[in-house]
Amino acid sequence: MIFTYAMSREPLKCLGPKCSSRLIRLIRLIRLSTFALLLSSCANIEHPNHELKVIQASDLNLPLSSTPEIGPAWWERLENKDLSNLIESSLQNNPSIALANARIDKALALVGVTRSASSVQLGAGFDLDRQRFSQTGIYPPPLGGSMQSVSTLQLSGSWVPDVFSKNKAALSSAMGQAQASALEAMHAKAQLSAQMTLQFIALALSIDQRDVLLQRKTKLESLRHLLSERVKVGLDASLDIKTQDIELNDLLIELSQLQVQIELHQHLLATLSARSPVALSSLTPHLRDLRTVDLNANLGIDLLGHRADVMAAKYRVFAALESVEAAKLDFYPNFNLGLFAGFNSLHLNQLTQNSSAQYGVVPSLTLPLLNGGRLNAQLSAKAAEKDQAVALYNSTLLDALQEASDALVTYKNTKTQVTSSQLSLLLSTEKLNIQRLKAQAGLSNDVVVLRESLAELQQQRLSLEWAAKQLSSSVLLIKSLGAGWPTPDPRSNAFAQRP
Repeated sequence: MIFTYAMSREPLKCLGPKCSSRLIRLIRLIRLSTFALLLSSCANIEHPNHELKVIQASDLNLPLSSTPEIGPAWWERLENKDLSNLIESSLQNNPSIALANARIDKALALVGVTRSASSVQLGAGFDLDRQRFSQTGIYPPPLGGSMQSVSTLQLSGSWVPDVFSKNKAALSSAMGQAQASALEAMHAKAQLSAQMTLQFIALALSIDQRDVLLQRKTKLESLRHLLSERVKVGLDASLDIKTQDIELNDLLIELSQLQVQIELHQHLLATLSARSPVALSSLTPHLRDLRTVDLNANLGIDLLGHRADVMAAKYRVFAALESVEAAKLDFYPNFNLGLFAGFNSLHLNQLTQNSSAQYGVVPSLTLPLLNGGRLNAQLSAKAAEKDQAVALYNSTLLDALQEASDALVTYKNTKTQVTSSQLSLLLSTEKLNIQRLKAQAGLSNDVVVLRESLAELQQQRLSLEWAAKQLSSSVLLIKSLGAGWPTPDPRSNAFAQRP
């Protein structure tokens, strides 16, 4: 229901001095009573039967210790220039980052649209209507039956006062969505930088393994040649040569598979950095060129504030709550104040004369009385969206805690295994040196030394795998701890107010 009261420059006629004061008070009382009745007759709000609850930090039994902060450019701690250049290029050129930034721009634009609802709206217009007036209409001759040009030049303004803070709630919701988009962009950068680093480590491992296999191939070929000479003089059986041929053939197959892995890692790194798949074919890093990152990690209650994806989900909940509040305020009256000023004339040459001036004030009140359940349906939809946001936040939070816990356990276990692997390699090297000394003293032969060299190379390969696992586990732990967040997007600083 809409009530509009227009006041133009034509003065209203007073009832004169004979107006009774009692009649005036009665009219005022009737007006107030009617207004109160209209307010009380607004549509009823149907509240949802149940609501999902947000998991609180106190429910997680996390210790009060502090989770270590990770710097925004954490990959520089690995001290590899090629890796740093690749990640920086990827963060600037990767389409997924551009998509995340576009979502921020869209959210900021929606904030501007929402904010404009509380601002004064002003427009100007000019209308020219050439028409013939009816002779039997409301206009008498000579106007009736004649052709006239009705022209209007007018400024129109309107303002919707935010009496019940509906626009404020809608603006808070839009701001929450903008902040969530900015945080999701940070999370996308963290995910991308971690993925780039893990692929770089995998590439380095494959190249180092290929180098070890090439050394092993040389040793196997030398051993086969030596066995062939021994077979000729009757010192060994020909069956040993067949065994070496099988091992050499298997090694060639493994080398071929490693070469495929190397090229796939190079293709993926090039794609992630927005380049041609073959652009990084010459990239050949080694694990020795990557510094091991030592982390003293603890999972404290402040972990919840280190994860951009958790904070983004939290702002989605906040935005949904404000959206529900705005939907509730749709049940309240809506006030609007309109203003107009301009000129209107039947003759275009008289349009701007003072006598053609017109102006007025048009206040209006809109009340939602009967709407077929539309407002309650809208409120239910917003409440459902809020429950979805809460469920997503709870799921994101639990997944983040599991990821961090798993990464911490893996990191600690890998450190122990690396120490054991290094010890095994040291013992294998010492054993090889002993065999060489025995061969030099005539207490052993070259076949034993070559077989011991092959065993030592195999131990080198295992040691390389554990070194790569240690690097990867540290990256996964850094990623699970937020990977350098917070580094807020400068365009969203104005929205970092709540919650």
